[in-house]
Amino acid sequence: MKGNKKGFTLIELLVAVLIIVILSAIATQQYNKAVERSRLEEAVVFLRNVSDAQQRRFMNRNSFTEDFRGIDTSYRGSYGSTYYTKGNSVTGDRGNGFAVTLSGTAWEQGKVVAVRTAFTGLFTVPFAYQAERYYVNHATACRSTPGASEFSAFNGASLCADFCGINFLEIGNWCCNDGSSPDGGSEELTGRCKEPTKIIDGLS
Repeated sequence: MKGNKKGFTLIELLVAVLIIVILSAIATQQYNKAVERSRLEEAVVFLRNVSDAQQRRFMNRNSFTEDFRGIDTSYRGSYGSTYYTKGNSVTGDRGNGFAVTLSGTAWEQGKVVAVRTAFTGLFTVPFAYQAERYYVNHATACRSTPGASEFSAFNGASLCADFCGINFLEIGNWCCNDGSSPDGGSEELTGRCKEPTKIIDGLS
């Protein structure tokens, strides 16, 4: 009497390998997104610290500054209006971090923008996005970086959608983390976050 020989066929092995590959890809993507979300949160804290420093300056000098050396929060190697969080602001080496730029000196214009950067010599990052904050607002706006590859821009938009608490965000559109953004965000400037008014009614 012959015994039954049990084993796996080639098709079964291929299906098992395919399932493992798919699950690994999904897990890797979710891990990368979680890591990038932590980077975005670090950028948000950075923007808040700069905004607080700019508010203190405005109370003393009645204007914001477009030079990092003009605020009371010092960053090593800061020079001019743009600071690279992981690079060198003097030489222009970007590093795997953010390019943070100060813009505007008037009350209703002053804001700080953080753009995700790759190492100098690399053209793109897996998640291409930027965040901005008016110095006198509490909210932060986010969108995918213009000009990025479709893959990087899609990832950036997906990350921003999570950050703003909406289901999806179209590539190139803005959303705001104050709960005001509808799904899809907005291409309009006012679709970012509420713009400051020209009337100074106290720091908000």
